[in-house]
Order: sequence, then C-alpha cells, then structure tokens
Amino acid sequence: MGVRVDLLKCVGCGACIYLCPVSVLYIEDMKCRVKEGCISCGKCVDTCHWQAITLEDKPAGKIKLSREKQESSREAKPL
Repeated sequence: MGVRVDLLKCVGCGACIYLCPVSVLYIEDMKCRVKEGCISCGKCVDTCHWQAITLEDKPAGKIKLSREKQESSREAKPL
C-alpha cells in the first residue's frame, strides 16, 4: 500500500513534501513523486488542494476478492 499521484492534477506546489513523516515525496519535473517507504499515513492526501494524491488499495483486499471469485466459479461449474 502507498500513495498514487495523478500527474495530470499535480501542480508541483510541494505542500505535501513538508508534511511527509518519512520523507518519501519529492518534486521532479514540476510534479510530486513517491519513493519507496511510504507508510500510508494520508497526510499528503489531506494536504493536496488539487486532490492529486490518493491512497492505493490494500493488496489483501484484492487477494480476498480473487479467492472469493475462485470459490464461486468452482461452485458454478456443472459436473
């Protein structure tokens, strides 16, 4: 899990960088970028006035959904 930056919305203001407790955000080519190590605290998401930063989905949720789909597809197959 981490954060995703929508480069079309980001204006490169840098407001998010100063609030990141683990210093993984930086500006490159006038856009916010994210290094490895994000702890998904959400401070940058709350700070961005342009809603360019969002939290990514939890991988565990995706795995759970795929398992549910596998189980339902097993039940649906005729013998």
